[in-house]
Amino acid sequence: MDEREFTFSEARHTLDVILDDVAAMRETQLELRAVKAQINQLNRLHLNNGHLGDARQRALRRQQRHLGEEVSRLINAIHATGAVIKGIDDGLVDFPGVIDGVRGYWCWKSGEDAIEWWHPRGTGFADRRPLPDGANG
Repeated sequence: MDEREFTFSEARHTLDVILDDVAAMRETQLELRAVKAQINQLNRLHLNNGHLGDARQRALRRQQRHLGEEVSRLINAIHATGAVIKGIDDGLVDFPGVIDGVRGYWCWKSGEDAIEWWHPRGTGFADRRPLPDGANG
């Protein structure tokens, strides 16, 4: 399947559409990590000869499964727009496009006000560059 190619305007619009899902994905991922840490802690403690720990661990595993499914659902919803998640923790999202004649990605990270960066394909976040003049019109 070919990647969708976004114009700058389309990338901006799609970002507006997926902002809530990106925030929910990041928050759910944090919750999932916290549950995993609790499970690991229970594995080390063996509470009450395992009985209390087993019940709590089963509940945590159900929660872990639910959170994992929710993260997957959010990722799929974001990917369905053509956007590419490059980092869940940072909320790093790329939108494939052609920037100044170069195949690249319009690049956005959670916390940024708008798409103000891009990078060529085959490179990543460390190679981000400011948008060329006229690209963000």
